[in-house]
Amino acid sequence: MNTFVSRLTLPYVLIKLSLLSAYGMPPLSDEPAGITFFKGSWKEVLAEAKRQNKPVYLDIYTTWCPPCKRMAKEAFPNPKVGTKFNVHFINYQLDAERGEGVQIAKQYAVASYPTALYIAPNGALVHRAVGYAGVNGMIDQADHMLALPQLRTTIAKGDKEYANGKRDPSFLKKYLLVRQALNRPTTDVLDAYLDALPESERLTAETMAFVAGAIQSSTTKAFDYLIKNRPDSLAADAAKSSLAITVSGALTRVLYTDFKRVIDTNDEILLETIIANSERNTASANPSAVRDEAQKQEAANTYRLTFLQQTQNLTKQ
Repeated sequence: MNTFVSRLTLPYVLIKLSLLSAYGMPPLSDEPAGITFFKGSWKEVLAEAKRQNKPVYLDIYTTWCPPCKRMAKEAFPNPKVGTKFNVHFINYQLDAERGEGVQIAKQYAVASYPTALYIAPNGALVHRAVGYAGVNGMIDQADHMLALPQLRTTIAKGDKEYANGKRDPSFLKKYLLVRQALNRPTTDVLDAYLDALPESERLTAETMAFVAGAIQSSTTKAFDYLIKNRPDSLAADAAKSSLAITVSGALTRVLYTDFKRVIDTNDEILLETIIANSERNTASANPSAVRDEAQKQEAANTYRLTFLQQTQNLTKQ
């Protein structure tokens, strides 16, 4: 590897780095958005919460409330708040003086604004927070919520059942969603879920979208599954085309995550695995395009050069 690098000047290396996106790798900065609020009725919110096995974060506000306006302007667009709340909650807003908000505010005895209600998928109130304490206050509030016994008990029960060998698909899917909500690794559970699925459900759009949302690494059965079965991005059917975009984004995301891990651990063996998986991803995305060895080597060397720069190994030529 170093022999190859020694024949390149640093400017050439830097030019090569600009080609990363052409080989299926996202840029090294990926700024998350703010909070994403669910659109639909209160009944639909609870149904979605049950489907994902997540609690609901409900912001109850009024149009005349100054702290509500400040929170909407300052906290909701904040990337850190968005990352925390989008991962762990189904987020929803209601105006206490309009539509369903009037009845929901009455049901949960809301008298001050803004009021944040953390609600279980069955509609039970888990935690209430009144007022706006700033961005850090919102994040601390979410962490407090996630530490409550209701969630800890759920994940502990799932951990025990999984460790005892429970492997039916319904349980594994719910357990995966809980692990995702708590930002815990899902790789082994997701692979077990794929193994447990009956053949009739393996290739449905719902399964593929679920796997794409849960996958965390390219060194898994889930990655192989998506590579082998990815939909055609040029399909005339809008649903298939949309699913293809979802799958493509998931594959790119985990390759990027794995490559960051390669850099963090300085793992050259894993690097070669990621290079091979990236080539598989490129080939499956464009099955009709035949890439020659020179193109494959070009892509591989782009990874290696980036790895060397990021780990400061260029000086070790």
